[in-house]
Amino acid sequence: MDAEGTSLSDTGDDRTTTPVVDPGRFRRSKRLVHGFVYVAGVAAILTAAFILTPISGSIYFAMDAHDDLAEADFIICLGGDSGRVVESAKLLQEGFAPLLIVTNHGGAAQRMRDQAIEWGAGPDQVLVDETSTRTKDHPEAVGSLASIDRANDTCIIVTSYTHLRRARAVFEKAGYRKIIMREPRWERQTRNWDGMSWRGRFLVFPKMVYEGAGWILYWASGYV
Repeated sequence: MDAEGTSLSDTGDDRTTTPVVDPGRFRRSKRLVHGFVYVAGVAAILTAAFILTPISGSIYFAMDAHDDLAEADFIICLGGDSGRVVESAKLLQEGFAPLLIVTNHGGAAQRMRDQAIEWGAGPDQVLVDETSTRTKDHPEAVGSLASIDRANDTCIIVTSYTHLRRARAVFEKAGYRKIIMREPRWERQTRNWDGMSWRGRFLVFPKMVYEGAGWILYWASGYV
C-alpha cells in the first residue's frame, strides 16, 4: 500500500492495454476484399463464356492476319518470344530476304541478334533496333535504321498469332504498303481452334484479353 492506501496494482501501472480497431480501416479492408471477389467473379464468368460459347472462336479467327510467303527486301522480327527469332532466322536462311531487323529494347534486342546468329543468320545480315518498347515504336525505329522505302519495299513481319492484326495496322498507319505478316510456322501448323482443349483455350484467353485492350488503347491514341 502507498501513503494513500492504494496498491500499486490499482495505479494502472501493470494493466495491459487492449488494441483499438480503427473502424474506418476495417471498412476499407472489407471493401477491398469485396472488390477483389467481385473482379475475380467477373473474370471467372468471362473466362467460362469464352471457353464454352461459339463467339470465342469467331473472335479468335478474326485475329488472324497471316499471309502467304513471298520474296521481300527485309524481315522484321518484333520483340517477344524466342520462336519469332527462330522463324525469322530460318526465313533469312531460306532466301526470302537479304536482311533481318530485330527490334526490341536495350539488351533484349542484342539477345535477339545473338539468337538469330545461333540459328544460322550471318552477323552482317542482322540489324538491331534497341529503342522500341511498344508495338507502336517499331515502324519508325526500323524504318530509320534500315532506310526502308515504306511505299515500295516489301517487309516480312514476324510476330505471334494474336499480335498479327494489330502489328499490321500499326505498320500500315506508319505508311508501310507492302507487308507480309507471319507467325512461326510450327505454331501455325498446330493451330486448330476446334481441336483445342479446354486447357488450351483457357491459356489463350489472357492473350486475347491483352490484345483486345491493346486495340482499344491504340485506337483511342490514334496509333491504328
